[in-house]
Amino acid sequence: MMLWTTKEIAEALLGELKNSINNLENLPIENVFIDSRKKVHAGLFIALKGENTDGHKYISQAFENGANFAIVEEVPEEIKNSNLVSRLILVKNTYKALDKLAEFSRKRTKAKIIALTGSVGKTGTKEMLKLVFSTQGKTFANSGNLNNHIGLPLSLSNLEADCEYAIFEMGMNHLNEITHLSKIARPHVAIITNVGPVHIEFFKNEQEIALAKSEIFAGLEENGVAILNADNIHFEFLKQQAKSYNIKDSNIISFGNINQSDYQINQITIAESSLSKIEATTKNSQKISYATGCSNQAVNFNSIIVVSCLDLIGKNLNLGLANLKNFSSSDGRGKVSDIVVNGKKITIIDDTYNASILSMKAGLQNCEKLKNILNKKRMVCALGDMLELGEKSLEIHGEVLNFVKEKNFDQIILVGKQMDQVNQNIKLKNSKNYPDSISASLDFESILNDGDIVYFKGSRGMKMEKIIEKLTLKTSAH
Repeated sequence: MMLWTTKEIAEALLGELKNSINNLENLPIENVFIDSRKKVHAGLFIALKGENTDGHKYISQAFENGANFAIVEEVPEEIKNSNLVSRLILVKNTYKALDKLAEFSRKRTKAKIIALTGSVGKTGTKEMLKLVFSTQGKTFANSGNLNNHIGLPLSLSNLEADCEYAIFEMGMNHLNEITHLSKIARPHVAIITNVGPVHIEFFKNEQEIALAKSEIFAGLEENGVAILNADNIHFEFLKQQAKSYNIKDSNIISFGNINQSDYQINQITIAESSLSKIEATTKNSQKISYATGCSNQAVNFNSIIVVSCLDLIGKNLNLGLANLKNFSSSDGRGKVSDIVVNGKKITIIDDTYNASILSMKAGLQNCEKLKNILNKKRMVCALGDMLELGEKSLEIHGEVLNFVKEKNFDQIILVGKQMDQVNQNIKLKNSKNYPDSISASLDFESILNDGDIVYFKGSRGMKMEKIIEKLTLKTSAH
């Protein structure tokens, strides 16, 4: 399906264009992209000027990789005398042009828009929503973590007009970032998974993070719904924020474990590493049961968010719930797998994508549960520093390591300066410190025994997956 016509582009970019594009060749546009290295079919390339690079330097490459047109602020010297000039769309500012495309795309769609943010659990919840809503109608979701001031409008620009549902994750690390995203996306449903001390170095305190997350209500459509975590300590504050955006009381929906929640998790039973059974209650006191294809406790808890969205704006609750059993954790986000390392059978939990105190505690608890369910002999963890915590860093790392202490891990590998510094005071038994994941990977195999379950976690910058990569070089599939 054609994503954009040149006529629509001219309409969308009104006021931003520096040249008339009425004479543009009528070539199809099926993809809007900003990375010139990406191979596309019938693409529209937008040359953005970033801190480290300028897309205008790579316009020839973008055309070689499948662009039919490029949006630019000026014509680069290298193509001034080529026939590619006729395929350039000149604008005053390419960032504003991207926003205008996103706004036009949002205006023309009849899709129900779901937006979500939160300190942890955004991407997993987005993927669950995409999976279940694909049973309700044509569904779109932003890929990967394209969730910031560039990623969100880029995703919206790629939304096909005939989609029935669209799901957008929104991220931030400063105040006043999500307001802009919400006003472009104009969601019908706005979700905050939770609030915790993530990126706290950029904020005065946790409540200011909650305030930043509540900006997701700024663009909520009239009669739109806010979905909030009743188990989170910031629930009442977020509820008040929702009201300050004129969201009706009856449209503020809660989820959680506690009895007062509109959508309540009653019980989660982990049957095996790739199967959990969940019992829940809906807003109308309907008892429901469903399964997920993973054992990750945080993911299973967030499945109730999916239930609430399905119930509120979906067409067929049972059809959507049935598809949750096909949801499994992906690499770096709690994926459980069995490997054999030099004859030793090891179960690994790859939770290396990123880390915060919330996700780390949840992951460690999950590891302990799985050890018991799978009858593993020993429990091992490899934990890397959590970044962007500012002056609270040592305090938060201390809280995590004291939590580890309670869990009776048989071996503990700590990676990074913060973990090392904090452990000098806590002195965890059976622990060893490494400056980085590469050095930790060199003799990691030597600490493993047959029948171990091993949990890996750390901030993105710590690259904890390097330890798993080194291990799997020595493995055979099991």
